[in-house]
Amino acid sequence: MRPLHCTALLFAMAGTAAAADKVTDKAVQESNDYYQRPLEQLLRVETQAKAAVGSRGGARDALDAEVPIDIITSAQLQSTGQTELLRALAVLVPGFNAPRPSITDGTDHAPPFTLRGLNPDQVLVLVNGKRLHQSSLLHNNGTVGRGSSGVDLNTIPLRAIERVEVLRDGAAAQYGSDAIAGIINIILKGYGQHSQATVTYGRTGEGDGITRQATLFHSLPLAGDGFVNLSAEWRDRGATNRAGPDAGDGGRINTRFGDTDTQDGLFALNAELPRGDATLYLHGLYDQRRSSAGAFYRTAGDYRNVAAVYPDGFLPRIEPKILDFSATAGVRGVLDDGARWDLSYTHGHNDYHFYVNNSLNTSLGAATPTSFDSGATRYTQQILNADFSKKIGPHTVAAGYEFRQERYRIVKGEPASYMLGGADNYAYGAQGFPGFSPDNEVSAGRQAHSLYGDLKYGVSKRLMLDAAARAEHYSDFGSALNGKLALRYRATDDLLFRSSLSTGFRAPSLSQSHFSYTGTYRNSNDAAAQFWGNFAVDHPVARALGATDLKPEKSRHLTLGMVFQPSAQLTASADVFVTEIRDRILPTGYISAYSLSSLSPQAAAILAQNNIDGAVYFTNAIATRTRGLDLRLDYSQELENGARLKLVGAYQRSRTRITDVNQAPEVLGVNMTDLILDPFTKVLIEGGQPADAIKLWSKYSQGLYDLVLNLNRFGKFYSVSAYDRVSFAAKWTVDGELAVRLKKDITLALGGVNLLDVKPDKWGRTDDSLVGAGKVIQYSQYAPFGYNGAYYYLRVGVDF
Repeated sequence: MRPLHCTALLFAMAGTAAAADKVTDKAVQESNDYYQRPLEQLLRVETQAKAAVGSRGGARDALDAEVPIDIITSAQLQSTGQTELLRALAVLVPGFNAPRPSITDGTDHAPPFTLRGLNPDQVLVLVNGKRLHQSSLLHNNGTVGRGSSGVDLNTIPLRAIERVEVLRDGAAAQYGSDAIAGIINIILKGYGQHSQATVTYGRTGEGDGITRQATLFHSLPLAGDGFVNLSAEWRDRGATNRAGPDAGDGGRINTRFGDTDTQDGLFALNAELPRGDATLYLHGLYDQRRSSAGAFYRTAGDYRNVAAVYPDGFLPRIEPKILDFSATAGVRGVLDDGARWDLSYTHGHNDYHFYVNNSLNTSLGAATPTSFDSGATRYTQQILNADFSKKIGPHTVAAGYEFRQERYRIVKGEPASYMLGGADNYAYGAQGFPGFSPDNEVSAGRQAHSLYGDLKYGVSKRLMLDAAARAEHYSDFGSALNGKLALRYRATDDLLFRSSLSTGFRAPSLSQSHFSYTGTYRNSNDAAAQFWGNFAVDHPVARALGATDLKPEKSRHLTLGMVFQPSAQLTASADVFVTEIRDRILPTGYISAYSLSSLSPQAAAILAQNNIDGAVYFTNAIATRTRGLDLRLDYSQELENGARLKLVGAYQRSRTRITDVNQAPEVLGVNMTDLILDPFTKVLIEGGQPADAIKLWSKYSQGLYDLVLNLNRFGKFYSVSAYDRVSFAAKWTVDGELAVRLKKDITLALGGVNLLDVKPDKWGRTDDSLVGAGKVIQYSQYAPFGYNGAYYYLRVGVDF
């Protein structure tokens, strides 16, 4: 639908509503019924979920919002049996995809997620309404989210979370860069919480993947509704392995394809201290992670092996140490005229340090070390923010200013991790992950200033209009201006229509602009050294090959929906959406005469003059259109004998299509389709994620028992095998948990994830590679629910 048509539709609805009669307040009517209820029932009443995201006028009922918002409660997160936020959201949120990559270097240890099929960096993550920093890791292998950097959700302790708000709408005009697919706002537990200690033990049906978790949440109330909440968590998740036997190595299982072996120490703080009309607040997160995963196995006769060091072959282990922390301090208050203000400072940092063990540098011969420091990537973000809002009758006016400073660094590894020695072998550097060299080191930064304003205008009791605009200026690429118009029209007490039309953008990340990972090799001991790899866009070689400074991705977003609530027990909603993005940033294919047969003589000469075998850089490449549908049903019912039933059903469908391809640099002599859209990349963008998903979550409570069942359908997806598209069928999984309150303060939960031990289809290939039917790699890493099979767990919780 064209923007002009959408705008006309919005104003036509506004005109109809302006003439509406006054409406009966259904909520007031139903509230009168509460006076007739006994105290026991009143204590069990659930009020409508509140959401703070999507509006600067304060928290309001999620169902009355102008845009679709899902609320995931702490109880729902805990009932999934997952110990990590990433996995819990993948179970509960339709359109949220988090596959389990393996043998993908750094991505194994901080896996990405997507929302509505769009990349991790096209989703904005907030904590208590404040922007959370991204990871410094650039996903640079063939995974979902390739070429992007996203937030590492597993740095947040699950027991520290009160709720998660998922805004399924473009919101860059309100929150700035990245809010294209939507926003995930993580609300930490606040006032009135019980202190709790939990211990969890779990393992897969095949006996591996042993998980041990211990969490302590302590809440200290302060005067005047103040509080200090502290969360500490230790999480130890063992590795899984679903690799098949290697026929080329005597039928041994020598490769690890599965989850990493990971240990996390996490800490969270959330505190508020009221002082008159002002409240001081502070929240922070800290995570220190050690993780281990394998690369591909090097057999005894492999040219990358030194038989004197590993006579039977070896499996390199990539074992990073990851440090991630953030802190926000601020003060908010209310002026005499009722205006609200909020001043805050946020600091976030991610340090991803690569270590490689059980490896060698083949070019150093038998004198090679077997453990390496391969260097690090680091990202730091600092934000100053000032927000102001005021309610004027049914209207709300809000405005603010934000200053953001970012810095990205690459730190070189130790010389043995990247150097090319004198041994008669062209393989160089630490096998598994060669280190960053001095040529790769970089320290790049930028600043951004933002001014924004929101207007929520109550046309009548039935109609609310919401307009937003945001102007930003970045020191590296320039300015961006975006706007949003949304409306909510209550046609009857039971039926609400909503719509939004907005523009948005995503600033190119510093890692996309400045990432550099190059290596040196030679074909024989006396040959001249040659280079290969990923070059930053401002590198002389990349410039000579046509690279330019990256432009922001720009988007347009339309949502049309309705909410039907015939009673307090039943709510149904339906929303359709379209998201168009142009100038999407992707890495080029391998620019060389071998991979691009039509490469121009000029480009080939540039490569030859610099002794370069091939090069990759990031560029604004394509435009895409994502269309989708969201359906949701919530039902709750009080049953006999004090029992309660709660059901949540959701369906999401979205498909992304490439609609346009930009021009390739003239110097290369190739078109952008050949340069960017090889079969693998095209399938990854258009079919690498499930086309649809169904989530059916149910909870039955009676007395001391809670029974939770969770039914998931993960839709069909595609991958590429030897440049042929391969289809993987949709699958259903069932999760369940039975929780028993043994005493007033002790709860025992027994449950299982994927109880029917469903696994994705195996590859169908039968060629000589390691990937395919009966081969080492049996499953696609794109599988949305992984490939581990069933997982069982026991959890004990103590309130105090």
